[in-house]
Amino acid sequence: GILYALCYQLQRPIEPFLVQSLISSSSSSSTTTTTVNETYGRLNSFFSTVQTIGSPLVGILLDRIGIRVTSALVYLASAASYAILAHATTMNALFLSKIPTALQHAFL
Repeated sequence: GILYALCYQLQRPIEPFLVQSLISSSSSSSTTTTTVNETYGRLNSFFSTVQTIGSPLVGILLDRIGIRVTSALVYLASAASYAILAHATTMNALFLSKIPTALQHAFL
């Protein structure tokens, strides 16, 4: 839990900057603060939706395969999420990095 929390808290503050830089690099017109804020809001909404959908899945995994295997899956999903985030060069990749987080929410 501590490792996940540390990694999560380290990457969250850079996301608004990452959204701004990805939007700026993908569009030829000037990027407005409103556009960045709306996109970051969509990213957070998507992140919350993915975790809400994944919560029952984690409960089922805990019941069926146990806490040790589920813990390993959650940490692998977290690592996948951070790896995709680290290599994200488009907004689609940034949104894709949130899909593995489906296993994180309920587990904690």
